[in-house]
Amino acid sequence: MPTYSDYGIVLSSSVYSETDKIFGIYTRENGLVRAIGKGARKTTSRFGGKLDQLSCCHFHFGKGKNLDVISECEQVNSFSLLKKDLHRLTSGILFLEIVNNFAHEQESESNFIYELLYEGLDKLQHIENVDLFVIEFILNFLSIHGFRPQFNNCVSCIREISEQENIKIYPYSSVLGGLLCGECSQSIDYKKISIEVLDILHSKQSTTFLKNSNYLKQAQELLMEHLNVRGKSKIKAFEIVTSL
Repeated sequence: MPTYSDYGIVLSSSVYSETDKIFGIYTRENGLVRAIGKGARKTTSRFGGKLDQLSCCHFHFGKGKNLDVISECEQVNSFSLLKKDLHRLTSGILFLEIVNNFAHEQESESNFIYELLYEGLDKLQHIENVDLFVIEFILNFLSIHGFRPQFNNCVSCIREISEQENIKIYPYSSVLGGLLCGECSQSIDYKKISIEVLDILHSKQSTTFLKNSNYLKQAQELLMEHLNVRGKSKIKAFEIVTSL
């Protein structure tokens, strides 16, 4: 059986048999890897807690026909501080679900996504403003995939969107993924977003806005709707994150 090694973060797991589990692992060089952990369900498993969700390991895989096999793994980081804080833990699980929702095998950008996820989970253990950091992570993730929302130009006609002092509400199309100019908003369905939310999404660091959790939640909701339109399925963890 051909073998290979790679660094990876455990995204998910499911029961395969009485003793085995299937793991979804996002790896640095190979993108999404689905592999069997033989004996992983046993209390005496040699893997111990190394294959828990959120765990980062250096894996040794055996190449299989449909599923690879985890032969060995050495834990690199368990992100243990996340498990001591519910808000940070649920945000970390949200990061995993976002990555899993877009992940494919042998992705050309796997190195960038792996580094973003690892650094995101690591920083999430200590970052002061968790809600703002979730927004930053999502925007960076969307940028890697080429799905970042368009806030500078009309997403329909490419006309530049100019910020004016007397404009407090902007039309935004979730389906098209960006702001609309006044003319295009007359013929395309849109939702209204405030200048405060737009400033957060533009990464403008305003103390007033950052203290207002309502604006942060609105910005998160807009990005999650953007992700749900483009991903494989609806991201379930987001409902838990916004309820905290």
